[in-house]
Amino acid sequence: MVVRCILAWLLLGAVTAVQASPRTDPTTGRAVFTGATMSHATSIGLDPAALGLGEFDQVYVAVTSVLDQLHLDLAPYQRADLSAPSARVRDVELSPGAMFGFIYHLAGDRGTLGFEARTNPAESFPSRQDALRYHTLGDGERDWLASVAASIKVTNELYFGASLSHQNTFLRLRYARDTALENGLTPGGTGRGIGGACGDGGPCSLADPRATETYDVDVRSRALSTSNLRVNVGGVIQLARNLWLGVAYHTPPGFSVQTELAGHVTVTRAPRDLSFADDPRVLRGQSVVEIQFPASVDAELRARLPFDLDLHVAGRWEDLSRLSAYDVRTYGSTLPRNGIPEWTERPRGMHDAFALWGGVEQNDTGQTWLLGARIGLETSSVPPARTSPLTIAPMSYTVDFGAQWRISQLVTAQLSYGLELFPAVHVTQSAFDPADRLTCIASNYDYATTACEAVRRGYAIAPAAGDYGRLEHALRIGLRYDLR
Repeated sequence: MVVRCILAWLLLGAVTAVQASPRTDPTTGRAVFTGATMSHATSIGLDPAALGLGEFDQVYVAVTSVLDQLHLDLAPYQRADLSAPSARVRDVELSPGAMFGFIYHLAGDRGTLGFEARTNPAESFPSRQDALRYHTLGDGERDWLASVAASIKVTNELYFGASLSHQNTFLRLRYARDTALENGLTPGGTGRGIGGACGDGGPCSLADPRATETYDVDVRSRALSTSNLRVNVGGVIQLARNLWLGVAYHTPPGFSVQTELAGHVTVTRAPRDLSFADDPRVLRGQSVVEIQFPASVDAELRARLPFDLDLHVAGRWEDLSRLSAYDVRTYGSTLPRNGIPEWTERPRGMHDAFALWGGVEQNDTGQTWLLGARIGLETSSVPPARTSPLTIAPMSYTVDFGAQWRISQLVTAQLSYGLELFPAVHVTQSAFDPADRLTCIASNYDYATTACEAVRRGYAIAPAAGDYGRLEHALRIGLRYDLR
């Protein structure tokens, strides 16, 4: 018993010493029938140690989907020589995913192997919304993973496991740049800034379409590289009869401080820059985006209740403060001479986030139908001041329902639906303020000033004050075949 208590203390201590990942799949861990103590195929990436708790070899396939409903009401902006109208945006983003998994128990019941190939629902940004163009014009990030896993039964009460994943990341950022704002104030119809010439005799204003330059950055990780590898390690311990604790840690890709994604960029120049018939409207070059992916940790406690029910209490810590911005760099002979910046920060402004959920589901003893449900709470991933159309992640509440149908002795279907409600965020003092760029230019780019710090970190762009609402739906439909 003393040994069990010591191991449990060490495992729980790991929760306070590790970090977490930026885009977690809401249908894994939080969803019914999954978790860090479950011998489910999703544990190959979640907690490989839990694979050893199962009795049968399994083949598992699933389709997943996340649907985001966004409600944005941007407030009007008026300050000094800058003004911007209000905007009302309603957007729906649907992102599918899929998974194939296989679990095989070695002879002697001391070891279990697993393999999976999956792609989680992508993180999608609001698309085709011109009012949000200086923050985002759409697309997002998708990861493809292939993993191999092993679980070892140390004793009847203790399992350790690890899996190695090769993750390929595809990122596409589409956004606009206000070339007039970046040249400061130039009143009187001269110069290229706010109040300056805008190509047809009229002066440029803030967010003027005539001075708007659009970017399409399309990058990805290398096809095969050790920098794509990530390791998942975990343990499961039986603290008492029908009382299990599981904890798992997930490294960032390549175990490095930051990840480099390479590809190309397409720039569509502002209409006012096309002075002559032979001026190129579209410029192409190379691009590199630097991202600091966090690591992650998951923990779950599972206990048997009366009436053959299982209680699940679980949590996750995400060190999203590492994901402060997308560091975008562009290269190409035609870009500098046309005023395209070599370096741009696309801010996310995230901070550490915690999630806790719990629920009850029926224990699987071979019955035809199983039901379960969980509720949870997740802290915010971004403070209100840094909320923007690119990052809407206040504190949220989750509820998940699940049903399992045993079609035959060998084939089982599982359905899980989750709803995440993000209460409305009312942003009055936004970190995004275009006036900071004017102040920084007036100081002759004195980067010791607060305004120039905002410019350097990418916040001196179009305003983002207003009301933000979000509702997320998550769905997983899985089919399991037991090899008995």
